[in-house]
Amino acid sequence: MIQAMAPPSRSSSAAPVPEPLQPLVKQLAALNRDDFDLVVRAARSELRPRELRTISWESLQKAKGIVNLGGNADEDCKVLYDG
Repeated sequence: MIQAMAPPSRSSSAAPVPEPLQPLVKQLAALNRDDFDLVVRAARSELRPRELRTISWESLQKAKGIVNLGGNADEDCKVLYDG
């Protein structure tokens, strides 16, 4: 079962939130407890573990050497995606 977090407190012990996220913090702080819990549960349900995807050895060998530091990323992408 997912536990909802308590609404943000105004204590100074909380980690500083980056400036771009401040409006979100203010919106969450303005919610009543039920709405806050609803939003937190919805956000947590969106979290998914990242899946590792594998490729074949042949694909890895074909890709070897395509990207070169200092090269032209635009041209490299065209080669990769446009054939």
